[in-house]
Amino acid sequence: MPERHVPLIVIASTSAQAEGMATQLRSEGNVVYVTHSPEGCLRVSTSVGPDMVLLDPGMPRRLDRLLKAHPTSASAQVLHLTPSVPRRPVKLPPRTPVAAGPHAA
Repeated sequence: MPERHVPLIVIASTSAQAEGMATQLRSEGNVVYVTHSPEGCLRVSTSVGPDMVLLDPGMPRRLDRLLKAHPTSASAQVLHLTPSVPRRPVKLPPRTPVAAGPHAA
């Protein structure tokens, strides 16, 4: 049986939510490193050669170019995460009763 490749993911985030994301990804069988600075992201990514790098909006956009320029991290898929925006609850109109039709059980 061929060995299964375990995805290696680097999360670069200034948010505390990164740990929760890392926990979820680890529970799915991934190897995950979390960094909290652009320098840490470059140091880890260029050392381990990740399959994917997740960058939060707090990370500089140029980090993507720096990762692609280094041979160890050049093949990594780099994804820019979007900021999480608190959602307002949607108010639905009150329900109106519907008369039972011929197909009602």
